Amino acid sequence: MEKAWKNIAQVVKKGQRVGVAVSGGADSVYLLHAFLSADNIDKEQILVVNIEHGIRGERSVEDSRFVGNLAQKYDLDLAFFSVSVPERRKESGRSEETEARIARKEKFDELIRDGRVDLIATAHHADDKVEGILMHLLRGCGTTGLVGMQMQWGPFIRPLIDTTKKEIEKYLTDNGIEFVVDETNFDTHYNRNFIRHSVIPTLCQRYDISGAINQLSKSAQADEEYFRSVIDERNFIVGKTGEIGIKSEVFDLPIALSSRYILLATEKIGRRVDFESKHIYSVIELSGKDNGKMINLTDSLVAIKEYDRITLFIESDASESEEIQFEVGFTSFMDGFITVMPADAKVVGGTLKLDADKVPMGSVIRTRRVGDTFKPYGGGTKKLKDYLIDKKIAFRNRDKLPLLCYNNKVLAIFGVEIADEVKITDSTVSAVEIGYSEN
Repeated sequence: MEKAWKNIAQVVKKGQRVGVAVSGGADSVYLLHAFLSADNIDKEQILVVNIEHGIRGERSVEDSRFVGNLAQKYDLDLAFFSVSVPERRKESGRSEETEARIARKEKFDELIRDGRVDLIATAHHADDKVEGILMHLLRGCGTTGLVGMQMQWGPFIRPLIDTTKKEIEKYLTDNGIEFVVDETNFDTHYNRNFIRHSVIPTLCQRYDISGAINQLSKSAQADEEYFRSVIDERNFIVGKTGEIGIKSEVFDLPIALSSRYILLATEKIGRRVDFESKHIYSVIELSGKDNGKMINLTDSLVAIKEYDRITLFIESDASESEEIQFEVGFTSFMDGFITVMPADAKVVGGTLKLDADKVPMGSVIRTRRVGDTFKPYGGGTKKLKDYLIDKKIAFRNRDKLPLLCYNNKVLAIFGVEIADEVKITDSTVSAVEIGYSEN
């Protein structure tokens, strides 16, 4: 238990609230007891987090009741979530293991986002680290995958990463501490269980697998620290939440370095989970493709070639066919809201103002359509598509731009430009300022 206490003291700052993930199994119960007995932790800092996956029917529900009773016994706050992994699998097509992991991550992220906790503690231990690295190796990972689990990754902490399964079991037995047993942990149909119960015991008959894997992890970690030290943050182009660009010149570097830029980019937008070597090579290959070429990577993560960069972004489910009336005020539109406010007739740099009296009756705000034309301020008429290309508007954003339109004539592109037809002149009486803000 001393190892866990030392790690908790190292990663949990005074006053931080920790969501302790407890399934009811031996490892998570040990983790909870480590927090309850740690010198630097008060009960008020602990939130017991339990997620019922809907996989094992009533047995799964009973395990959650056990965790609820445990929280009540120690007078701890409890956050309980119920998800149906089988139903989610039908829609996603992912494996049960992957879907359950994604579901847990979503709930953990929710707790952090809502400010209920500062950190999430999981019960991954030393044996889990060895199993994880072997799984990465068998999937064809790069050096990064050989580092394995670390004690902390962002707001996620693993205080038991130096504690072995034997140490956990001995402590629980010696102290008569109850826990539940998930029978699926012995089902070798699951990849991790196959590694745990079939592969590792066989290898251990001849090799010190734990010692060898841990030494491999240390070597890989040293390599990663070096590569991270030479990464130039100026090669990242930070956009809105869930989006980041990597400058094209990065892909002229040796793969050993360019791949690290890609991995760090996925970390920056929170999509490192399930990102494999094949995805890295897909992004590198994309860098040599034509502008606008797009590929789906994992889950909702997409990469697109955009002029001087490759952009990674989390795909939105927003509708792209919305249409609203043009009128003064604040109006919801797609992922944000439109503002059309009265303004003086003075043109000011950085704002979009137009002559409201020149906007024909029946004009609407919508997204682009085939056949749209645009005559920019002081310019000639051209296809909207050509104008957006000339302005180097990202391909993935073109279908989401709010447009003020009369039939196929675009009178304004929110956040970009107004048409010559609605420009403010000395004779303007009613001027409005238009804007668009995303939530």
